[in-house]
Amino acid sequence: MIGPISAGGWAAGLLRELSSPPQGFKGACQMSGEMASRGGVTSESLVKNSFRQIATIDRGLQGGNAFVETNPDALKDARARDLERKKGHVRGYLHGVPIALKDVFETSGRMQTSAGSKALVGKGATRNAKVVDNLLKAGVVVVGKTNMSELSNFRSELPVDGWSSRGGQTLNPHRLGGAVAGSSSGSAVAVAQGHVPLALGVETNGSVITPAAYNGVFGLKTSVGLLSNEGVMTSSRMDTIGTFTRNVCDAAEALNAMTETRVYTEGLRSDALKGKRIGYTPVPELSAEEARDPAKRADSKHYVQALEVLRSQGAILVPVGTLEDGVDEGTYGGYNEALFSDVKHHLEEYLAGREGLPVKSLTELIAFNKRNLQPGEPDQKLLELINGLETTQDQRDKLWKAVLPVFQKAIDDPMKEHKLDAMVSNFLSNNYFCSAAAGYPGMSVPSGMDDEGMPTALYLYGAADSEAMLLSAAYVYEQATQAIKEPAFLPGTPFTPAPVTADNAAEVPEGNV
Repeated sequence: MIGPISAGGWAAGLLRELSSPPQGFKGACQMSGEMASRGGVTSESLVKNSFRQIATIDRGLQGGNAFVETNPDALKDARARDLERKKGHVRGYLHGVPIALKDVFETSGRMQTSAGSKALVGKGATRNAKVVDNLLKAGVVVVGKTNMSELSNFRSELPVDGWSSRGGQTLNPHRLGGAVAGSSSGSAVAVAQGHVPLALGVETNGSVITPAAYNGVFGLKTSVGLLSNEGVMTSSRMDTIGTFTRNVCDAAEALNAMTETRVYTEGLRSDALKGKRIGYTPVPELSAEEARDPAKRADSKHYVQALEVLRSQGAILVPVGTLEDGVDEGTYGGYNEALFSDVKHHLEEYLAGREGLPVKSLTELIAFNKRNLQPGEPDQKLLELINGLETTQDQRDKLWKAVLPVFQKAIDDPMKEHKLDAMVSNFLSNNYFCSAAAGYPGMSVPSGMDDEGMPTALYLYGAADSEAMLLSAAYVYEQATQAIKEPAFLPGTPFTPAPVTADNAAEVPEGNV
């Protein structure tokens, strides 16, 4: 029994903890402003709020299970940032802001880096990933690692998005039985639930864009090669880092920090679209059966509305064809072959090169999984298939040389022909596939909700290194619509559960891949 609450001591502290409201769905900008105003908000209080939400919401009965672990050094790091601020040293926009990392980013502290696999839990990494170092230099506080589709969905031929042997199943906080998408599932859900304003993910093809879309947050996938993958457990040469945020400005500031520039916020203006030529792919024509699906119905409706918003904000809209028209079935097959060959090389190299891991090869990893397989867990047939591949570096290079130009041409040709600044599609067009396969950037932008409480999204994309333009376009749309919504944690499954989203699903897309 708890006695009367006194004015001081542990009871007063308990009262403060119970009565102070959580930070909710604040962006990094709002957090930064509140810390600067010295009104009682500190990095330490923000981190404590993150931890409280993780404990009571994320790990609650109806939470999304976004986090695979929390950082035991986060409060110490937050106090250090607060002390710097007190002394007049503010590193910038992200100073003291809590963030989360997908479980593939190496950190030198006491957290694991395991890609969601129990087999890789052992001695922690001895360094920080390069982009993590840059974010720490900007003043962020890492509160934890997020769950993901184990081994970036390269374990099973029938993968389960958001599931890992280490972290269990991550759920969509808008509708708990809805698609959560992968493989950066936990990072998207952590931001959607408001536990952190920024989380990092990694994408081969769809792993940032699709979780952002299905969980109703902004997802920015960067151009291949823009950011260093040093210290990141990647799956292929096409892997690239992305961000999840609840507003565009936070995504731009995070990219500024990771690139150590200021270029990505310069174009965030309300008039940024005036005179810009934006190519748009056809509005989907739904059959009577397709129109019964709330997701497809809302995807089409919100796309039409989004085009009107872009036009009203000064954009010159230019119709273009369907991207798939320039990509034949053989190219998709070649992409599969190139990708799986790369996966074996990258995973083998990582396992052999990182100190302290319990397994040092794919063969050892597969053997561990066999020994520890639990009832109901996915198989590892895809991992076994990948392990059996034998390709040389020269063969892998030739495979990629054959397919990359096809996907790049599908975007480059309309961009050049129509002198476009960017392109836009409805999310369910799956055009993010071509964009990712080309190595080009893309951005998932919340556009509303369907009739069953699942988010819809707009997909913005363009040529290589066009992130600044995409951020500007997304910013204008965001300011005009404010379409992002807080999750309702609704029970049940939608009308038609979305197909599995997997980095390994590289066949001709018929749905979400």
